[in-house]
Order: sequence, then C-alpha cells, then structure tokens
Amino acid sequence: MSPSAREYSQHILDKTTNIMTSATSLDKTNFVQDKTLKRAYVRSIEVIGEAVKQLSDGLRQKYNAVE
Repeated sequence: MSPSAREYSQHILDKTTNIMTSATSLDKTNFVQDKTLKRAYVRSIEVIGEAVKQLSDGLRQKYNAVE
C-alpha cells in the first residue's frame, strides 16, 4: 500500500520543521564550512521535493501559494 496524501504532507511538514528549527541556532559561517550539515539540508530539501511530486495535481494547485 502506498502512502496517502496525508502521509506525504506530514513528511513535508516534518522535514520543513526540522530545517527551520535547526536553522534558528545556526550562523552562516558555520553552515558554509560544514559540508555534512549542508548535505543534510540538501537531502531534506530533496525529500520534500520528492514528497511534493507524489501529491495529486489538484492538491498542489489548490495549495500552490504555500510558503
């Protein structure tokens, strides 16, 4: 059984929350110098993108202004 739109949406929310929470305690210099951290952020963004692709066109169009 494949994940539902709700599960994909929760995954997007979890990853976004994780990025936002960890970014608040991070300064630019440390981020730029830490290759592992940058890779982790990039991977989280990739996961978000893949989850968004799994949502229906109708759902993506309905919430196209989500920031």
